[in-house]
Amino acid sequence: MAKTHEDVMPEGNGILSSLGAAHEELLGRIVIEMLRAGMPVSRKSLFLKLAFLMNETEAPSETLLYEGIFRLLLNADRTH
Repeated sequence: MAKTHEDVMPEGNGILSSLGAAHEELLGRIVIEMLRAGMPVSRKSLFLKLAFLMNETEAPSETLLYEGIFRLLLNADRTH
């Protein structure tokens, strides 16, 4: 059986429990893209990637998704 983030992080703990489905899917796609490109995945590299994507997009709906993930990453330490 494949592990999911629920198996790794119990409900109500950490950043993944705060993500909506659209945010979680987008974050997953970004992380997979970074891994496939051989880039390190860290909070700093995610911030940089999100900032780049927010700057490149013209779609307001995408900008809101990126901003939501950005805010969650900024506040991740405060949720513990």
